[in-house]
Amino acid sequence: MEGRIVVFGATGFTGTLAARALVTQGVRPVLAGRNAEALAVLADELGGLETVYADAAEPRTVRAIVERDDVLVTTVGPFLQYGHAALEAAVDAGAHYLDTAGESLFVREIFEGYGVKASSALLPAFGYDYVPGNLAGALALDRVGEDAVRVDVGYFVGGGSLVRGLSGGTLDSAPGLLATRMYTYQDGVVEERRSRVRDFEMAGRSRMGVSIGASEHFTLPASHPGLREVNVYLGWFGAATQVAARLPRGRATAAVIRVFGGGLARLARRRAGKGTLTSRIVAAAYDADGALLTEIHLSGGDPYDFTAGILAWGARQAACGMTETGALGPVAAFGLSELEAGCAMAGISRVTG
Repeated sequence: MEGRIVVFGATGFTGTLAARALVTQGVRPVLAGRNAEALAVLADELGGLETVYADAAEPRTVRAIVERDDVLVTTVGPFLQYGHAALEAAVDAGAHYLDTAGESLFVREIFEGYGVKASSALLPAFGYDYVPGNLAGALALDRVGEDAVRVDVGYFVGGGSLVRGLSGGTLDSAPGLLATRMYTYQDGVVEERRSRVRDFEMAGRSRMGVSIGASEHFTLPASHPGLREVNVYLGWFGAATQVAARLPRGRATAAVIRVFGGGLARLARRRAGKGTLTSRIVAAAYDADGALLTEIHLSGGDPYDFTAGILAWGARQAACGMTETGALGPVAAFGLSELEAGCAMAGISRVTG
């Protein structure tokens, strides 16, 4: 392994899971954050790891923790509010970068802005949002080749709503996901569009998702130039999906989400351990006449456990050396077969039969 792996936000919920996954996979990461006491406790628990101080509110402290060829893994969100310090530190240092951002505007910033000037690899949204959808979409397109002009991806958790299992960090990021104009990939360009809903048939039942902006809009067309349309749908909200699609985008929605987010986070904490979350992802490819060519289904366990596992896997691959630079999707960064193996290791794999 060539570079160090630095986990920024290591004492947060997802950061702690990622640090533990790295240690389980045989890596001794550097733990970074602003709470020295909590860092010390976690570092001791994981075998005496190195710790460093870094605070997104003080960008110079984040820049100080990374050097060229390091791998910076950041889970510090909401990313639209706190994510730029780590992103800019990695670009400036020439360090490889992975984050867990699910916020569409932040992901778009990386692909359309920061990726152009980066001399290192930038891998945004490298978690349950949106690695398995990239994998499912790429597998579907690989199966049917140039006949496909459209692909729809859907993310679903458990039997319906994910609210009962959301972490506080996810709820904090919800305004960045739902309170902004959505985008899609249409006729060769990424463009804004009002949210829509559609049903997917999965495991013998119909499940509804609401359209969102995601990394697949940038990554799948880059690998498959014949694509003319990419749509991504989120099925977190169960019976409330239609309501989520009709919410006006903007500050008012953000305020509503923030008001109710604290209560939902408390509910999630009270329900911790009272049920097992499962993941299901589907990608459907269509031809120019709108006929379904193929579907790929993936399934697995808890999305947070998957995020930790795939972050650790991706960081280890990046630390061994990256040839591609700029903003990358997971397939372009690591290859399709390698990514499928990595996702299976992290807990999400293809459904056969």
